[in-house]
Amino acid sequence: MMQTQATARKIRYRECGDGLVEFALILPVLMLVLMGIVDLGRAVYAYSVVANSAREGVRYGICKPGDTVGMTNVATSFAIGLDPSLVTVSIDSPTSDTLRVAVSYDFHLITPLMAQALSGRSSLLLSSQATMYTGY
Repeated sequence: MMQTQATARKIRYRECGDGLVEFALILPVLMLVLMGIVDLGRAVYAYSVVANSAREGVRYGICKPGDTVGMTNVATSFAIGLDPSLVTVSIDSPTSDTLRVAVSYDFHLITPLMAQALSGRSSLLLSSQATMYTGY
């Protein structure tokens, strides 16, 4: 019985660093997946903000028609959490009784491997537009 416990201790002692080595091998892959999830979350948030700012810009334009500077300022001010210098607002009137505001944002990725997955581009162009009936 004593010999069996001693043998079991020796086997456990030899396998003592296996978990650490396996963790060291899997850690880069785990960090890469985690950073990809963070990048995807940031992109979803940025797209949501872009869509909301386009909607608010056209809403302002319905209340104050002809104030293109105001529509641009409102759309840019609703881009919370985004770099205002990367936000582009365009205003259009496709028909005489509708108004369209399009907002685009140049989103920069923080994970280099995600950029390589997107054909080497380190940024994405996120855009959204909102159209409303003027009624006047």
